[in-house]
Amino acid sequence: MTVGSPGPRGVKDGDMRLANGAAANEGRVEIFYGGQWGTVCDNLWDLTDASVVCRALGFENATEALGRAAFGPGTGPVMLDEVECTGSEPSLADCKSLGWLKSNCRHKQDASVVCSNETRSAHTLDLSEELSFALGQVFDNQRDCDLFIHVVGQGPEELDLCAHTLILTANPEAQALSGAPGSNITMSVDSECMPVVRDFIRYLYSRRIEVSLSSVKCFHKLASAYGAQQLQAYCGRLFATLLPQDPSFRAPLDLYAYALATGDVLLEELCVQFLAWNFEALTQVKDWLSVPTTLLQVLLPRTELTVSSELALLQALDIWSRGTGASHGEVEDLVQHVRFPMMLPEDLFELQFNLSLYRAHEALFQKKIIQALEFHTVPFRLLAQYRGLNLTEDTYMPRMYTSATWSAMVTRDSRNRQNQGLWYGSRSRFAFPYTPEPYGSRYGPYRSFQTPQHPSFLFRAKLTSWTLLYLPTMQSCWNYGLSCSSGELPVLGLTMSGYRDPTIGYENKALILCEGRFVADVTDFEGLKAMIPSAVATNSSRRASAFPCTSGAFSGFRVTIRPFYLTNTTSLD
Repeated sequence: MTVGSPGPRGVKDGDMRLANGAAANEGRVEIFYGGQWGTVCDNLWDLTDASVVCRALGFENATEALGRAAFGPGTGPVMLDEVECTGSEPSLADCKSLGWLKSNCRHKQDASVVCSNETRSAHTLDLSEELSFALGQVFDNQRDCDLFIHVVGQGPEELDLCAHTLILTANPEAQALSGAPGSNITMSVDSECMPVVRDFIRYLYSRRIEVSLSSVKCFHKLASAYGAQQLQAYCGRLFATLLPQDPSFRAPLDLYAYALATGDVLLEELCVQFLAWNFEALTQVKDWLSVPTTLLQVLLPRTELTVSSELALLQALDIWSRGTGASHGEVEDLVQHVRFPMMLPEDLFELQFNLSLYRAHEALFQKKIIQALEFHTVPFRLLAQYRGLNLTEDTYMPRMYTSATWSAMVTRDSRNRQNQGLWYGSRSRFAFPYTPEPYGSRYGPYRSFQTPQHPSFLFRAKLTSWTLLYLPTMQSCWNYGLSCSSGELPVLGLTMSGYRDPTIGYENKALILCEGRFVADVTDFEGLKAMIPSAVATNSSRRASAFPCTSGAFSGFRVTIRPFYLTNTTSLD
């Protein structure tokens, strides 16, 4: 990286220069990207960031990190904003930031530096990138080996490879294969993974590998079996991309079984999280009946479980129990995790007539229904005072219910619509008309809706009004009286109006939807806002969604309202 004129031959993305300084060691920071030079915003700009620039340009260090266009405003785009370097990066392009061309700054906020006058006494020629290719070539040539690897599959497949002890012993990930010179090693591999064994061993030489969605499971198996921990972790992260690919849910269920078999706790949790966030869709596919009891025992206790209602969950469990060979005891254990207080009294009454589970577990159901009816009919103060109920238990906490009673959705491109006659709730007493609100460019898309104040039947006539907001700009935030930073945008907002009962709190969630098909992430509403993650991983300070949305943009955002009793409220006194 050099100080020079715009666009010289050989300039590449991430190259930097200093402009408009009185000497070569000072000036406005400019960085090259996409065929042009641009500036850097001074948000979060500090001496560590400035030192990355100075060292890249051949100076020892930075002595000053300046903002507010100290060397005059630049021209062209503001390339980077909210840069946060650790100090070891070769360029600002390698530091954490909002990403390329994602700044609302103007040139009056251009960042500048003053570097020390001393240039480095030593200069480094770094050709280490060529080493990976060279080591890969050593393996490909299969010559001058002192280690012999015999690979056997489950069938007649066999493969013989030779390797080099010196190279493998230098790689901590290859210790399981780095035998003594002249020794023979046998690898036992699943037949489906035989085609990638050569690539796996080559990785132990070059430390570079290309992993596709079709090969990730085999590479993960090999890495797990032979101690390649970095490759194992990398493949584990790629499973997050693989899980949403199969709308039949066969892939997530297979990977869950594989995680249990291999003892991979991280992969197991990844599968469980995806299935919990997409539980409603799971209950509607053919493979719902093949979901193992052990998996349901992990899923049903979860509060972050997405389902239209608790009644829908119980009905799905009823179908599952009739279609599987689960024992009476296993099913009863699962019913224990159903949150009966989250069902309306009339739904509870009808269970005895339309649910086969009721007839098979009548005593348990009667106990649970009585507990739920107390929750619906006895005021909060009396429940706590006389019944000694622990209202912080999961059974009294709502899950992420997506029925219209407790939920609403907004998209990035919502426009004016006529009232479509959508209604909240399946019961008339909890039915509130849905009236889409107009959309204006100054405000951004939004939806107004109403919910009961609380799941208890005592609140059937007490409504809370909400507005779910998609806020793409600073102006849209200001128009709703919200304070947003440029790094937060776009962001979701949620406002509440009407009487707020002091005994009730809320833990509302935002479901981030991809392709209208699956929940890619779940975020909390902290205060009035919920952050929207990046659809895919980027060089940005914004975290990526738990499950990548490969289309590059989310299809919608759903809020789930989750009221609960505040057990430490002074209203109990």
